[in-house]
Amino acid sequence: MQFKRVMYPGKEKVCLECYILDSGLRLGQNKKRPAVVICPGGGYVYLSPRESEPVAMAYGAKGIQAFVLRYSLGWDAAGFAPLQELDWAIGLIREHAEEWNVDTQKVFTCGFSAGGHLALAGGLLAENKPNGMILGYPAVNLDAIENALLTRLLTGKEVPSEEERRWLNLSEQVTAEAPPMFVFTTGEDALTRRMTLELVMAYENQGLLCEYHLFQKGPHGYSLANAACADGSSQVMNAHVEKWLELSVEWLFSVTGELEFEDYSTSHIMDAIRELGIELPGQDEGQIGNA
Repeated sequence: MQFKRVMYPGKEKVCLECYILDSGLRLGQNKKRPAVVICPGGGYVYLSPRESEPVAMAYGAKGIQAFVLRYSLGWDAAGFAPLQELDWAIGLIREHAEEWNVDTQKVFTCGFSAGGHLALAGGLLAENKPNGMILGYPAVNLDAIENALLTRLLTGKEVPSEEERRWLNLSEQVTAEAPPMFVFTTGEDALTRRMTLELVMAYENQGLLCEYHLFQKGPHGYSLANAACADGSSQVMNAHVEKWLELSVEWLFSVTGELEFEDYSTSHIMDAIRELGIELPGQDEGQIGNA
């Protein structure tokens, strides 16, 4: 795996962290892989570590190129700067698709809580739209959040206008052109369970298909729901909720098309032996490949 950090032009705190898998390992017979742009949550005031690198590693283990967007926070988010930065990130990935082994038609956003709001906005409002969205307990409608802090940060105004507030309530922005969506939350998450259902109903009203999971137990902000991202707290660990990642990968490939494989050996052992000038009479490549 290669790791690289690409800075957003003119902003020293905004960057795209790239976790790029070895091009020598192929999915099916195509080196081009799907990609997810991960938007960590944190109320647009900080970026949750639980929803950053651990999620990238988890998707990487499934053969998917992973990118973490570190976007503008606090008052730097005014003018919905994070949306502009996500738009830049998706465009950058497609621009470098050959170098980074990405299929340009299989670029997804993945976000949690406030990051889920951003990942969803990317699919509904950005110029460079993703091919699908994976949303974990997303903060869909910002008006529903007490004291409208997120709306104030994204508009840069203490008293946003009615039009600005409605624009940031994303269930109202769903159109027939909205990309495919996978979304999950829990029944115990009082912050997002109702607004997530409103988002699903907005898709239903447009005649769009989506996949929606409402797990019964689990607090807000559990990320992968396992020890890899627990950050010392057993409260966010739940083996049942943890299944969302596997389900999201299955869904992603159902959207992009299943992988196709050919039945041939991928062993490179015989090539290495030949380079050493060694002959092994009576030993066929299949036997060596299984050594």
